[in-house]
Amino acid sequence: MIWLKRFASDFVGTLADSVRAFRTLPWLMAGIVLWEFAQHVVEVRIGMFESKEAARAVGEDGTRMIFGWIKMALVYVGGFFVIRHFAGKRDGTRIDPLTDAVPRYLPYMVYSLSIFAAIFYTRSYAQEDHVDTIRMVVGLSQLLLEPLLMAWVASAATDGDVNNALSSAKRTGLLYFYALPLYFTTRVPPSLAHNQLHEIAYGQDQALVFALMAVDSLVVGLIVAIPAAAAVRVARLVRNRLDGQISPDESPITA
Repeated sequence: MIWLKRFASDFVGTLADSVRAFRTLPWLMAGIVLWEFAQHVVEVRIGMFESKEAARAVGEDGTRMIFGWIKMALVYVGGFFVIRHFAGKRDGTRIDPLTDAVPRYLPYMVYSLSIFAAIFYTRSYAQEDHVDTIRMVVGLSQLLLEPLLMAWVASAATDGDVNNALSSAKRTGLLYFYALPLYFTTRVPPSLAHNQLHEIAYGQDQALVFALMAVDSLVVGLIVAIPAAAAVRVARLVRNRLDGQISPDESPITA
């Protein structure tokens, strides 16, 4: 079927673009990777990888939290520039100057960081026996909502054609059921690798931990680039369908 071929192309293309980002945006990706590794250096020094119990005990270490918050900000800053690069180079989308694009993108960044805070600081506002449930619900809600926001996020970083989240959701329509599996499946491989590298690192000698965390830092770079690369492809599909460039027979989902 046409839509299965399109999905396979977008799946492979999204992962490939996340790798290409290291070559086309080397300073940006190097900064993200090096900051992630710097956080791992802090984590090794505070004994985070001695065991899972030690990791829980020092999880809210002040220095680690400072590095963590800056890293999370870099995740969305990195996504912003990845979108601008691929949307401009591949689609010929108008790229507004930073003075216009940054203020449009900030609400999405604030929203995303608020979700991170709600998950990370759950213990500060919920009883212990509800922490895991709240984190699961908040995290799942973000996962389910993100595909509806892709057209807005891509537009905010580029030409401003889609000016809010509601408009993005309306334009996406039933294409949501294409965007959701694309967003989910492209994130799965690096996310599993990220988690597994940490699992392996617990209890290992310091040299091996540093080696594993060096690899993990590169994986985090991919995790930053993948959602942005997927957003560019979904936004392109939404725009083409609305412009009549994709017929109902060719569309992955008729909306």
